[in-house]
Amino acid sequence: MASSEAASSEAASSGAPSAPSGAGRGPTLFTLPAWRPFVDDLAAGLLARYPDPLDLARVLVLLPTRRAGRALGDAFVRLSDGNALLLPRMAPAGDIDGDGPIGDGGPGSLVESATADLPPEFPSRARQLLFARMLAGSGGRAAAEALALAGQLGAALDTLEIEGCRLDDVTRAAADSGLQTHWEVNTKVLTDVLGAWPAVLAARGLVDGAARRNRLLALLADRWRTAPPSHPVVMAGFASAPPAVARLAHVVARLPQGELLFPGLDTALAAETWSFIAGDGEPGAGNNGGLETHPQFGMARLLATVGAAPAEVQEWPYRAPVGGSPPARAALAARAMRPAQLGSGSEGGRQHPAPPEALQGLRLAEAASPAEEALLIAIALRQVVEVPGCTAALVTPDRALARRVAVQLQRFGIDIDDSAGTPLDATAPGSLLVALAAAAAEGFAPVPLLALLQHPLVQAGEGRVDWLNRVRSLDREALRGLRPPPGLAGLAPRLSRHPGLKDWWDAEVRPALAAMEPAPANAQGLLDALRRSAEALAGPALWTGETGRALALLFDALAESRDDLAGLPLAPEEAGAFMAGLIGPETVRPRWRRHPQLAIWGPLEARLQSADLMVLGGLNEGSWPGTPAPDPFLAPAVRRLLGLPGLPRRTGLQAHDFATALGAPEVLVTRALREGGAPAVPSRFWHRLVAAAGATPDSGRLTQPAPAMLAAARALDSGPVSPPIPRPEPAPPTAVRPRALRVTDVAMLKADPFSFYARRVLGLKPLDARDAEPTGGDRGQVVHDILQHWLQGGADPAQLDTIIDRELARLGERPDLAALWRPRVLRMVGYVAQRLAEEPEWRPFAMEAGAELDWHGIRLKGRADRIDSRDGSLRILDYKTGGLPSVTDVQELWQTQLGLLAAMLARGAFPGIAPAPVTALDYLKLSGGREPGRHRAALGKESAALLPGHIEDAWADFESVAARYLLGDARFRAKANIVLGRRYSDYDHLARVAEWLGR
Repeated sequence: MASSEAASSEAASSGAPSAPSGAGRGPTLFTLPAWRPFVDDLAAGLLARYPDPLDLARVLVLLPTRRAGRALGDAFVRLSDGNALLLPRMAPAGDIDGDGPIGDGGPGSLVESATADLPPEFPSRARQLLFARMLAGSGGRAAAEALALAGQLGAALDTLEIEGCRLDDVTRAAADSGLQTHWEVNTKVLTDVLGAWPAVLAARGLVDGAARRNRLLALLADRWRTAPPSHPVVMAGFASAPPAVARLAHVVARLPQGELLFPGLDTALAAETWSFIAGDGEPGAGNNGGLETHPQFGMARLLATVGAAPAEVQEWPYRAPVGGSPPARAALAARAMRPAQLGSGSEGGRQHPAPPEALQGLRLAEAASPAEEALLIAIALRQVVEVPGCTAALVTPDRALARRVAVQLQRFGIDIDDSAGTPLDATAPGSLLVALAAAAAEGFAPVPLLALLQHPLVQAGEGRVDWLNRVRSLDREALRGLRPPPGLAGLAPRLSRHPGLKDWWDAEVRPALAAMEPAPANAQGLLDALRRSAEALAGPALWTGETGRALALLFDALAESRDDLAGLPLAPEEAGAFMAGLIGPETVRPRWRRHPQLAIWGPLEARLQSADLMVLGGLNEGSWPGTPAPDPFLAPAVRRLLGLPGLPRRTGLQAHDFATALGAPEVLVTRALREGGAPAVPSRFWHRLVAAAGATPDSGRLTQPAPAMLAAARALDSGPVSPPIPRPEPAPPTAVRPRALRVTDVAMLKADPFSFYARRVLGLKPLDARDAEPTGGDRGQVVHDILQHWLQGGADPAQLDTIIDRELARLGERPDLAALWRPRVLRMVGYVAQRLAEEPEWRPFAMEAGAELDWHGIRLKGRADRIDSRDGSLRILDYKTGGLPSVTDVQELWQTQLGLLAAMLARGAFPGIAPAPVTALDYLKLSGGREPGRHRAALGKESAALLPGHIEDAWADFESVAARYLLGDARFRAKANIVLGRRYSDYDHLARVAEWLGR
């Protein structure tokens, strides 16, 4: 290895290309320290070794991903000082496909002569749809569920292919695992597909993408093993590798001009630590021992496959003229990630504070909420823009945090590039299709119908304002209250009362949505119908722009699977969920970088990349590291027996990403203290970093100048403290105050005068809710009508069923309600009949009797549900299908409805009823449940003794209230009684109750 390094240094000084190792020598292995920018130092080394542009162009660099290749190209540009440069060939060995530089079959491919014999790759989307059809047909699963399971089934097949497991291996492992019933069912699905899959592929002349990639890599490895290339090959940046890539690395490391360059391999770890991390399993054995959650685990296994020890790896001797972090920072990260089973690594097991140079440029900040965290990060990124040439990136797996930061940056006029892109169903064209499918799935119910008709793409252009006005009229006139019957024809009875609105609906809306009725029977029919309706609603705007083009490409790809889509049955109510599952995984990425200095990366995109400031956001458990998603088809026991990577492997890769990102010159690590209204648990990476640093986030060693940024974030949205508003108490002139009052309004006027003011003076009335479910009040009105007609007809039991059917038939738009309510209504009316039989002395005298009475120019109105007579005395009976007023409220005159009706009756206010003494005020509670009803005197057990005084007190109370509020100048104070005023909440937002209560 020393001679190899000497040869490299000599080549760098002489300008000749180097040949680091010769035939028969061991592998040539390097590592680039974690505290250095990987792609910049790699580019610097290649430029130093190959100063001749033609020699540099002959070099082949194998990288993990295409993004890593773009990052390396950018590094060459940065180091070229603007001079023209022939770049080396760069090929992604980690995510190659059939049309990449390794295996496209063309003159530039590395295995051009062999790829002609390989069948084309089965597109992943087409394979998922085929699996969905198979799963829906064999298990009777819903289309949306089958589609989701199909994606996971494809991932399981790819995992088995990548790791070299076959059907017999899976069957044997499943038999030896003693699986539970649900795992047995899922494993049976997997083995059935594995058994039938080769024949399906042969019939279509295709091959799985994972199998094709494995074959291409194997062909390349075999070629280079027997005939080493004449040009240098550098395989760089692999923190882990699947078996086929690891075997290629084994060959590359032993080529005469081959090198393997690791990203951040920790050469300072002791041999026993490496042994513990890597485990004692055979190379490439997957989860066969070892510590999968450690950031060095993947490279330890790769080294084992290469057949080398960590001690054989040398440090890359080249440095780019760009900054990295202090070397002590990498030591701090390694110390933080040290396996807990091996202790702290310090004398006596005591953790010592990190040296100051390790903490230089490292800051931690804890925000109160995710919103504050996003604003804090946006401010940090905004500060970087002020420095010309300085770069910054947010690295986070939390997509919600990334979106929040992007929105916060827009307040500064910054449009940042998010490498993860935007899900297609979150774009305007994609969301239109999902909204259309959701509306059809719910039978064009009011809420999804309005969401569809108000979509930004619908009727975009000059006529949109008129369209939205029509939609608002449709909302107010036809969509409020109970849900109409399903389908486009369900609104016809309501629209018939509004001719202009009906003409617009019939001419413009219904024809555009007609393709969705009747509901398509399969997925292909749904796509065809959605396309026609969406084009009718949005026109060419559906296909314009980046998002429109992405949607068009998706439809073109789906056209290749028409037969599978046509064979996928689809229930009408599944349309929305199916389209969301079909479109959601697709993403739209910008074609160019939106800001030259800032970026948002996921941990995968951030690998091998660097910036002057790296913000590591969302350091909470469940986010970074994320919770491993279980595989529904490969049980953990089966995975262990097959030697597949365990679920914790992802945590190890995220740990490596975190430790590598700490190597930037400036690092800001953030988390939110609360999330979703509950305390958030700090990430284990956060805990380890704080423990290794020997400092807490609020100790000052890790936070400066984070407190200043937190203060700025909190001050940005806080202006001068507004004085609290006083409790509203309007006092309109007496002349404009109402001159009419209902007996039910008196309680409102006493408990919450402002609600009376809003309703009776301002004339404000809450709109009915959209798509409302029937309330107790609706059912109570039906019961009142039934009892009125039944009792007026003489309470003939033979007529009861006829009257009930006739009244329920008025709910013509909701026949389901009639069927649901009928048994309960029967029990309510049956209880009333029972009371009539138990009290033969009381005869129903008047039903739903109205009364009016003038008092000093104030017209008092009321209605009694029923008035009974007995021996010249009267009883007022009030039906209650909801809650009963308490006896205390009635006695203390907070509920005076029945008392006022009795006073009006005594004063001859009821037409056709002569004044007579009222000897009873009763409530009849009608529930229709197990206890169908209950009778209670309004004033409780002492009702007979208290009744005369209560009636006179109720009238005197009315006179006092009317004199003060209607004839006088009393203020209509909000919530005059803060407890009883809670019953009247329709106008609390107008009275700003929460604000003046300090809530």
